[in-house]
Amino acid sequence: MKIKYDATLYREMAQFEVNKYIEVTNRQGHSRTIHITSIAKLTWNELQLLVAEGEDRFTKQILLYRDLAEISETSDSNIKGIAISEVVADEIERYVKIFRSEGCTKHHEVNKIITDNGEWDNFKNIRSLNDHADNTGIPGIQPKYFRIVCEILNITGEDGAPLDNFHTY
Repeated sequence: MKIKYDATLYREMAQFEVNKYIEVTNRQGHSRTIHITSIAKLTWNELQLLVAEGEDRFTKQILLYRDLAEISETSDSNIKGIAISEVVADEIERYVKIFRSEGCTKHHEVNKIITDNGEWDNFKNIRSLNDHADNTGIPGIQPKYFRIVCEILNITGEDGAPLDNFHTY
């Protein structure tokens, strides 16, 4: 499928404000989360992961725009992947905001700030009690959200003990 380029439609799509997290999986089975803030700024690789149809960049962008703006002619979505709920996305953004505003460099620093301030109830959907080697029940976030936070901040995991288990609460 190919949609003929239309400057007016492109401008409309480029000005569309969006704040969505979509979890996608590539052909090798590796998962990643794409934070969409501007459809026009998505890379070709991101568009390939997000939209199955479309021969070119413009077509993929417009199909994605129609789905996100809910103006698609059909009820079928063109988006490959699973959207993260707004509640979870909000909690992730608040977690990242603490990370940045407090000048943290490691996740355990953010977790300590949240623990010290008694704010884990503000993170009900992403929180977990984590087990690392001999240390069990350490407040933190679930591994899938840990990965998303790392992607947003463009950081890697810490050099601490690997996660053995976790329990949501």
